[in-house]
Amino acid sequence: MVQEKDKHGFTVTYDSSSHYGVIFQMWGSIWPKVLPYCMLNVVFTICLHFIQITFDADISVSDKNLSFLNLAVSFLVVSRVNMAVGRYNTALADVQTMCREAITVMQKGVAFSFANNDESAKEWRHELAYKTCMLLRIVMGVIDYEESGTNVWDLEDLTESERKTMKENLYQDTGTGTNALRWATAGIRSENQENMRVPIYQAYLLRKHVYSQRFCNEPLMDAIKEKNIIGAIDSFMGGFYGIRKFLTTPIPFPVVQMARTFLFFYVFTVPFDLLTDKSGLFAHCIIIFILTFGFMGLEFVAIELSNPFGDDDNDYDNLGFAISCIEDLKCAILDVDGPEWTERLHNRLKISV
Repeated sequence: MVQEKDKHGFTVTYDSSSHYGVIFQMWGSIWPKVLPYCMLNVVFTICLHFIQITFDADISVSDKNLSFLNLAVSFLVVSRVNMAVGRYNTALADVQTMCREAITVMQKGVAFSFANNDESAKEWRHELAYKTCMLLRIVMGVIDYEESGTNVWDLEDLTESERKTMKENLYQDTGTGTNALRWATAGIRSENQENMRVPIYQAYLLRKHVYSQRFCNEPLMDAIKEKNIIGAIDSFMGGFYGIRKFLTTPIPFPVVQMARTFLFFYVFTVPFDLLTDKSGLFAHCIIIFILTFGFMGLEFVAIELSNPFGDDDNDYDNLGFAISCIEDLKCAILDVDGPEWTERLHNRLKISV
């Protein structure tokens, strides 16, 4: 069985070849959340049997009455899980895209300019690495905002000058004097909206820095290679816009409401149907337990996957993965500019989990 100590640091791991391990693994399991509903429905079933026997009351429901409800609930629950899995995979793909393109920006910047080793070239590569790392960190801050409640302009990883520049470009009263709010067309935005605006401005600064290579002691690359780096930044921002879409457009509420209403009504109505069955109370309790686990478990799976970012066991450690990519990014600086510039970049970055 896979233990928590064996995890790679990004999400739950398990041994798919072990049936016992998969069924009984508690790390990331849905069992603790579903078990109370299973026990509640079993107790409810026992109470119905007691009422029927004690008072000789016919409170059963024909299975014909539940046949349509069974189909409706199955369709809604499975559809909801499919939508949740699709959103989960898309969101993680966008995170992977951003991390991949951040490394690409740096590696191409270094590969296209390594022939020039004067101080201006080294400074340009250093700044390229720093701005790329900070863009990646800021996006992770946007993703984690819902859980952490920390605005990206308040992240400890930023310097005071960077924080001041960000606040000047917000359409929100940050208490720091005049800023972009004076040009707002729809009043003050929410903090969530403003957090999502910061990576766009940071990407602009990164693009501007890429073009600044023309003003080094001598140009570091031709226009084609320059556009190649800009293309990687564009791909990075494509991943960010995908994440922004994920964060701002949840599964439509009517779908969730209908699925959950039908689910609860169905799961707690089945015990009435089993009153007409002659299998006995023990068999009924087993059936109800398994049925409740199946339907409620799928609903909790959908809930778990609806937001793959945060601190839950099944959440993806997006910041940890980004930091791993930043470490890969430093290798390019180490190869071309040596330990001194790598150490300088490392000390300048205050990024930590």
